[in-house]
Amino acid sequence: MKEIVMPKLSDTMTEGRLVAWRKAVGETVRRGDVIAEVETDKANMELEAFANGVLLETRIQPGEVAAVGTVIGVIGAAGEKPQGSAPPQGEAKAEPPKAEGAQPEAAQPEPAKAEPAKAEAAAPAAPEARPAQQASSPAQPAPSVKPAEKPAVEPIRTASAPEGIPAPEATQAPFAPETAGKAQEEGAAPAPPQQPKPAAAPPSGPAAVPARHEERAAPVVRRRARELGIDLATVKGSGPEGRILLQDLEETAAGTAAAPAEGAPPPPQPAPREDGGAGRPEEQQLNRFRAAIARTVTESWHIPQFSATVEIDMDPVRALREDLKGAGTEVSTNDVIVKAAALTLEKFPLANGSFAGNSLRMNREINIGIIVGLPDALLIPVIKNCHGRSLAEIARESKRLVERARAGQLSEGELTGGTFTVSNLGMFGVTRFNALIYPPQAAVLAIGAVVERVVAKPGGGYEAVRLMEATLSADHRILDGVYVAQFLAELKTILEHPARLLL
Repeated sequence: MKEIVMPKLSDTMTEGRLVAWRKAVGETVRRGDVIAEVETDKANMELEAFANGVLLETRIQPGEVAAVGTVIGVIGAAGEKPQGSAPPQGEAKAEPPKAEGAQPEAAQPEPAKAEPAKAEAAAPAAPEARPAQQASSPAQPAPSVKPAEKPAVEPIRTASAPEGIPAPEATQAPFAPETAGKAQEEGAAPAPPQQPKPAAAPPSGPAAVPARHEERAAPVVRRRARELGIDLATVKGSGPEGRILLQDLEETAAGTAAAPAEGAPPPPQPAPREDGGAGRPEEQQLNRFRAAIARTVTESWHIPQFSATVEIDMDPVRALREDLKGAGTEVSTNDVIVKAAALTLEKFPLANGSFAGNSLRMNREINIGIIVGLPDALLIPVIKNCHGRSLAEIARESKRLVERARAGQLSEGELTGGTFTVSNLGMFGVTRFNALIYPPQAAVLAIGAVVERVVAKPGGGYEAVRLMEATLSADHRILDGVYVAQFLAELKTILEHPARLLL
């Protein structure tokens, strides 16, 4: 019998939220099969089985949050009973082991009239006082009793309301002391001991698996669907394996707005406020992505950082892109900048390192993160080994990572390991900004928009050129002003003479 635990999928992960079970209780599982999908503070991850067998038990439901290391399910042989479960209701003859710290009055004799009720009430309580880990320990074998219909579970925390997934209903108590007391007061004879009932069959089939459309949508997509009031069951996904993408929601919303259903009631109007609309502000729970961003930028703010800016003539880069496009290779301006940054980092390795207390950590690989903005999240997928990739390879990898980010399919490995970051807001018309360093990195490059300006020519006269401002924010514990200025000067030289990018 193998326990399925909430895995630690990153260095910063302390808990995870179950998105969906991919296998139902009673279903055969093979090593390597995807059995569940877990949401971390960075992305959704697929959880694979590490043993062959049958999924005997699930201890948390979709939407619930469990700490790293918590047992969330059990895999074993067909017909095997999970350990650490309470005995079935009504099985009073099977004596459970006494729990430590039990009430002393439980050992005192009681009047004969109350004994049946006492036995019924005490039987399920004792096993719950014994930790599940104790029951499964080799030194203390578990008692040979049948499992209850609903096995004991590790303590879990239910996901917050904004996630949009209802909390599981509370389990009804197996015995109501009030009913027994009332019967005794009326002088009724105590009920005979109940015959042991067979344990209920574990749930199986579609009832144990969440709706298919929920599995096909990433958390950011589900939240956006709630904002737009769209039922995901009505959306046809255009992503891999029919996954629903953000663009599918936007297209559905646009179609709904353009052609409202005939005879549909008008949208509800907000009720008039008695206070004239000056009520209390609405508080919204941070989603897991936004909470992770808040922690990261707070940590970054404590880094002593400064910035410097350089202006770069981008006409040569434009000409290079047009030449490559004519040859059948398309690259973006950001791809060119990433490659140029990689070449610059080879010459200025301190910007590729990190501060480590009383030492500097010098990274051998140049792994550049590119920031991808989503409606309610900010992801930084990492292009690995940039110094060993050609410009065309960087362009292909960048496109792949951006598509996976928008589809909510990035893996933990694609989001970690970065040594330097490029943040580009030029597509929004922003000409200059200071980006915050992404800990534990030493620097981040902020790219502004390419704008056309009229400048004086060296030999006299004027000309229109396409200029871009690049700003480097640096950790002053590692980099000083002269080093940063030299870094920017090298970057400027490479971009204004981009033939070096093709070597």
